[in-house]
Amino acid sequence: MASSTTQRLSLRVLWQKVRPARLYGWVMRFGVSCLLLVVESGTTVATPWLFSRMVGQLSGRDVVAAAMIALLAQYTVLRVLGAVAGPARSVLMMPVRTTLKERISVLGVEHIHHLSARFHQSRQTGALTRIIDRGADAASMIVDMALSNLLPNMLGLGLTFFVVLRVFSGEYLVLLCGTLLLYSAISYLFTRWRMRARRARNAANNMVHRHIVDSLLNADIVRAFGNIAYECERQKVVWRGLNRAESHLQWLVGGSQAIRNCVIAFASAALLGLAVRDILAHRLGVAQFVLMGTYLRSVYSAVGALNYVGAGWRNARVDIESYLELLALEPEIRSPAHPTPLPKGPSGSVGIEMRHVCFGYEADKLRLKDVSFKLHAGQRVAIVGRSGSGKSTLAKLVSRLYDPLSGTVFMNGVPLPELAVDVVRGHIGVVAQETSLFNATIAENIAYGRIGASRDEIQRVAEAAQLGPLLAQLPDGLESIVGERGIRLSGGERQRIAIARVILRNPPLLVLDEATSALDTRTEHAIQQELLKLSQGRATLVIAHRLSTIQTADHILVMEAGRVVEEGTHEELLRKAGIYAGMWRLQVRGGFTKAHSVVEG
Repeated sequence: MASSTTQRLSLRVLWQKVRPARLYGWVMRFGVSCLLLVVESGTTVATPWLFSRMVGQLSGRDVVAAAMIALLAQYTVLRVLGAVAGPARSVLMMPVRTTLKERISVLGVEHIHHLSARFHQSRQTGALTRIIDRGADAASMIVDMALSNLLPNMLGLGLTFFVVLRVFSGEYLVLLCGTLLLYSAISYLFTRWRMRARRARNAANNMVHRHIVDSLLNADIVRAFGNIAYECERQKVVWRGLNRAESHLQWLVGGSQAIRNCVIAFASAALLGLAVRDILAHRLGVAQFVLMGTYLRSVYSAVGALNYVGAGWRNARVDIESYLELLALEPEIRSPAHPTPLPKGPSGSVGIEMRHVCFGYEADKLRLKDVSFKLHAGQRVAIVGRSGSGKSTLAKLVSRLYDPLSGTVFMNGVPLPELAVDVVRGHIGVVAQETSLFNATIAENIAYGRIGASRDEIQRVAEAAQLGPLLAQLPDGLESIVGERGIRLSGGERQRIAIARVILRNPPLLVLDEATSALDTRTEHAIQQELLKLSQGRATLVIAHRLSTIQTADHILVMEAGRVVEEGTHEELLRKAGIYAGMWRLQVRGGFTKAHSVVEG
């Protein structure tokens, strides 16, 4: 749990980020709301007093009609003012609450996107969405409680105590205050227990939500392995944990309410007993007895509401803790305070260089060891090697998803950490082996490569990525929804959309991480031609498994266990008769055998 000091600092930072640039509108709304609050509280306290005067008038021997009409008119005015002031105050502050909730949610999403790839590898999406939702709800709840519960009831209690002291004796006020102190002590004790129970409930709720998301995202694997019953049983287990946590929390809530209600019952009996004593002694009238009963109900109602505020504040604090801890996380990859401008090459071209780079996702397990190479503007450098040799890791360092543990990556001669992160990534277009698509239309997914692209541009790059046959089959063409993570499309179709996206982006530096691995031979050949056209005049880093796709590369790096063990052109590497030549012979032999089998069949 975050310390109180950390929470205060986080709340201060949170307020600085979510408050509007000009507070004038919010201050005006708050000022008018306070005036309406005074009116509402004043009418709430004055109405019982006026009602007691009407009772006293009616209880007298001589009932004056004019006086009763005046009292009735005053009573009506007070009730109307009270009835209008509350809703008006709520409507007036509604935009503040909704705007605050929106900004906190957007801030959370923005912060998560700035956190490193390492963070996202260790977190689950379901848990993150719950943290943001709870944080936004908790902040809105705090504002709502302050304006709708805390201030009205505090003001109402103060006015009520003033009237009680004026109309009754001091012992009434002493007994009333003593009861409130006992009530508050019991509430405080139970609230502390409830906070611990609520944290446990939140953790169990996160587990349920996380398992649902994880199970549904891997629905194909669940069905393929026939593990639906297993997934349902796992869901039952986490739900049982949530039910136990909910049950414990509700027992505490119910117990707290029962004990506090008993305290109120005994205190009310004692206060009314005092009133009966004073009536028998002719120190009070029946009207004052009615007034005491009415004020008792309003006082205990206000105290109950204030207890709800206290419990609600603690609950909101528990709910917002995870959000504040998330907000306190520093991005591993950050832009410098004063970034160096990126030197422009001819026609905006860029080049990449690595010098003695070492990197590991864990410091004691290096994935890259002393890697050095240069990729000049207009060159195609290919990286090959066995699975786990560090090829994709190297591409992540080029995009600055991670920083090296040692060594340096340069762009146009400037170390990447000295450049703004958005500048680095704005010059790079990546087609990864694992394609990510939004649950949107094909056109929207392609247009994500360059926001604001025209329909004609989207259509052109779709054709270049060999999406024409697919679009012809779909009734809605480019407007077809691809489903969550592109589930409605095949792996090859998703990869073609990703290629269209990067063609539309038209970046100075291309990173192709096995970009055509999911395509058939004919489609791969056509797309390779488009990618060759796209790579002309720009730096291209190609990570390939099929060596036939990189024969024309200007330079080839062969990686083994995180090191560059061979490098040169295709012909040079074949002449060396090393690892690359062996890989080439295996792939050529495999391709011949496969073709021969097809002919024989």
